[in-house]
Amino acid sequence: MMRYTNRLLLGLVLLQISAPLATADLRDEVDRLVRNAPLKGATVAVSIRDCATGTPLVAIRQDEPMVPASNMKLLTSGVALHALGSNFEFKTRLLRDGDRLIVVGDGDPAFGDPELLAQMLHDNSLGLDVESFIGYWVKPIVDAGIKTVGEIVVDDRIFDREFVHPTWPADQLNNRYCAQVAGLNFHANVLHLFPRPTAGAMPEIGESQPLTPWLKIANSATCKEGPKDKNTAWIARKPSTNDLTLSGNVRHAYKSPVPVTIHDPPSLFAHMLRDRLTKAGITVGVWRIARKDDPVPSGAIVGPVVTTPMSTVLKRCNTDSENLYAECLLKRVGHHLTGEPGSWANGAAMARHVIQKRLGGPELAPGLIIADGSGLSAQNRITAGCMTAWLNSFHNDQQLGPAFIESLAVAGYSGTLENRMAWVRNSGCTVQAKTGYISNVSCLSGYVTTPDGRRRSFSVLVNGLKSGVVSSAKKLQDQIVAAIAEDLAAVPVQLGSD
Repeated sequence: MMRYTNRLLLGLVLLQISAPLATADLRDEVDRLVRNAPLKGATVAVSIRDCATGTPLVAIRQDEPMVPASNMKLLTSGVALHALGSNFEFKTRLLRDGDRLIVVGDGDPAFGDPELLAQMLHDNSLGLDVESFIGYWVKPIVDAGIKTVGEIVVDDRIFDREFVHPTWPADQLNNRYCAQVAGLNFHANVLHLFPRPTAGAMPEIGESQPLTPWLKIANSATCKEGPKDKNTAWIARKPSTNDLTLSGNVRHAYKSPVPVTIHDPPSLFAHMLRDRLTKAGITVGVWRIARKDDPVPSGAIVGPVVTTPMSTVLKRCNTDSENLYAECLLKRVGHHLTGEPGSWANGAAMARHVIQKRLGGPELAPGLIIADGSGLSAQNRITAGCMTAWLNSFHNDQQLGPAFIESLAVAGYSGTLENRMAWVRNSGCTVQAKTGYISNVSCLSGYVTTPDGRRRSFSVLVNGLKSGVVSSAKKLQDQIVAAIAEDLAAVPVQLGSD
């Protein structure tokens, strides 16, 4: 018995010795990878923590505030989950008050999102088109025998009416990832066009999705068919208007949409609902946006209440990296915790409060700056050490942790990581993480988990990238994740060519 006890004690001593050695090897390997990465002039910050204990395993510039790009969504989604709860649902309603119809927005980014409509069952088939979606509200009005509507009011007051963050890149506001943010969003606040070529003439613009026949679209595109001519169509939108111009070349009919962001989504939806009701034979007076002094909306609910669960919003935010979803979450938190219209200002203030509360004070969040929710702004700042501490707070949160972690893309399988780190399929580990990229910035933060549940959080933030070396930053991130997996699972990892 004494001999057995001594062997047991010896085994425990060897285990305690081997753990620091493995950690030292990981530190050395990550340091070597960072030093040898062809990222001249760039700044690399790395933090790796053990999730169960919070122990820092690797710390390279982990306290230096960095631009996080879309890694900002990890903060925003976590803050929303903490403030609103995993059972929260966005609810968009249509009310009838006398001869008035009131659309009550809830800041839902998923309302009419074409990606989600494509996943819905409709008439026993997969996929719901946007016109059928609008019909869910038009049909009950027609069926109720309503012949006249005095006015349509869109109440978007749950958010302020600052649709565009002032620090977003002005030359990119036409692009779908810069979609405006409103208390009533629709179709991801993007218009889709499907232009077609016309022999010897300018291309046909074709119908838009959703249909907006009152919008005038200028056409300066071509239909060249030379050996080097391709489909290069794009749409410009004049700032603060819905004045659109189709440009580029249309050699073949577009099957995938040519997108452009829309201005003032609540007004566009009000006009759209009036148009559809008129086509259904209902006489409609005017449409307008709710005024500040309008009473709280009331009336009988017409048609279905359109509901989006938190899990769907988190997934679109983190797995698919949809900026609109992150911004709506931030503003929704601002409204929820202040009672005022959600804004970037009160959303950011409330986010800082939640982050410090979860981390036990401001010490783990030095230099934290929250400008927006998606990371599109280059003014955001967070340290790699703060990011891994934040990730750890959800690993150790039995109530909220599963929803947060399950919202992340899985390397080699889904979302923005579907085509990265294919080696993970044979490593025995799971990598769940968030990518991030804006000009001169590339980031990756998340978790590496073994089959038996051991987990480490990591954050690799790269700033100051020169043109043409983003792929090198991504390669470094993937190599660091592979080193974590190899050290954690004690199994060699073959990176391959991905």
